[in-house]
Amino acid sequence: MDGREQSAAGLAEGSRAGLTSTCVRLRLVDPYSAEAERIWRDLEIASPPSFYLTWGWVGNWLACLPREHAPPLAVLEAGGAPVSACFLAKRLVVRNRVMPSRGLFLNTTGVGRIDRLWIEYNGLVGQEVSLSELLRVLPSTGWDELYLPALREGAFRDVSATADTRVIIERKVPSYYVDLAKARAKGYLALLSSQTRSQVRRAQRESGKLAIEIARDPTTAIDIYSEMVALHTAQWRAKGDPGAFADPWFDRFHRRLIVERFPHGEIQLLRARNETQTIGCLYNFVYRNRVLQYQSGVGVFENQHLKPGFVCHAAAIEHALTSGLALYDFLAGDMRYKKSLSTDETSMIWARVQRRRLRFLVEDRVRAWRDQRRA
Repeated sequence: MDGREQSAAGLAEGSRAGLTSTCVRLRLVDPYSAEAERIWRDLEIASPPSFYLTWGWVGNWLACLPREHAPPLAVLEAGGAPVSACFLAKRLVVRNRVMPSRGLFLNTTGVGRIDRLWIEYNGLVGQEVSLSELLRVLPSTGWDELYLPALREGAFRDVSATADTRVIIERKVPSYYVDLAKARAKGYLALLSSQTRSQVRRAQRESGKLAIEIARDPTTAIDIYSEMVALHTAQWRAKGDPGAFADPWFDRFHRRLIVERFPHGEIQLLRARNETQTIGCLYNFVYRNRVLQYQSGVGVFENQHLKPGFVCHAAAIEHALTSGLALYDFLAGDMRYKKSLSTDETSMIWARVQRRRLRFLVEDRVRAWRDQRRA
């Protein structure tokens, strides 16, 4: 065990002991300081988080963020030692053009354009605490709502509110995945419905002679990524939408992430081609024995039986099977293809903690009146 691992182990043990005391406080740290990185990395070692809460993702996020939007690191300390941490941005939100609210945002910025990165499996890094414990250490003034996007199951020990707050569950979104242990035991396609199984097999036949390429170095990874972006953009522009990668900030973030994290084995770029053209490309993350399917770009074909998404995902799942991985995770979203190609599901929650304010009571009544009129 090296020095950092020993430090993290001691930190974890101290945190478990310290959290039972009443002396828990919150301290804000400059996100660009060496202290912020050290605290985050130590907590990450003590309690390994989701990929989106690793320093690999977070450090890249900070490096690409406009400095004016970088939130401070909020560190929960017990007995003088860090217990948990998160980034807490503060931003004024105006709903319906008239309703102001001072918002705090968990590991996001509150700026829609920047938050289109879509963090998932969100929560605190380090020890789990209850939501009420987090609320107790937040400042008593200066905020009206706490936004909690894409919370993983168990992100907090419980999501109960305090006496002067309420918790609003805005939506609960399924997160579909393939249990690769089941797939190894019975065969992946055998786990799918007969209709989906037939569609996958026919799509593979209609594709012709397939070649599956997995990027083996950062240069090839960027090449496949660039083609994936072009295919993705063409797809969405045909629907009247510029697509996720139209924003230079979004593209810059991912190009830097690929270069930085590919050597750590956390980036997977896959391309499926036949004799004449690319069928599609997938951009995935690989972390803690699971594949996270982040983005895709596929070709458009007149042949409706050639389903390029089915072809690409089936190839990526087969690759994950032979690589000995545990899960192929489609991430949050109730799209039909995710459900069809998966074997199991979990969920993520988008929630908001609202302090008791007269303006929110008025907002509730206006919303109820509006809904009644619509009905």
